[in-house]
Amino acid sequence: MSKLLLKLQGLRSLNRTIFPPYLFVYDDILIYKKRKWIWVKEISISYGQISQVTLNKGIFFSSLDIYSAGTDNIVLRFIPTEPAVKAKKILDQKVYHSHAKHQQVETGSKVTLSDYEKSLNRLQELLNKNKISQRDFHRKKSELIKDL
Repeated sequence: MSKLLLKLQGLRSLNRTIFPPYLFVYDDILIYKKRKWIWVKEISISYGQISQVTLNKGIFFSSLDIYSAGTDNIVLRFIPTEPAVKAKKILDQKVYHSHAKHQQVETGSKVTLSDYEKSLNRLQELLNKNKISQRDFHRKKSELIKDL
């Protein structure tokens, strides 16, 4: 179940509409709703599809522009500055984490894990060929685990 982190609403009078645009920031998805007289435009975007978030900050009101790869760009105008800054920080963190988890970074722990597996397989082969005793096998295995 998604958890609502923040709800933003544009100002009715300055947006010159009866129905203000809404932006719902959940922990896994972003939903934009804009209503006209007859129809409602609703856009759902995952954080992996967002390419850029721009904040145009004013003294009292700000504008938040969200550029995505798959759908229309979202422009939310005349929102109070303080919630807009908070939304920008949340969106930047979510976008960064969604894009960062797709990158594969080679770490030292993966190398030591594969070395551990190779050493353990080699010890198992020596045990199967009766080159080492069961006691030696467990002793060397515990040494490998300590080094890991």
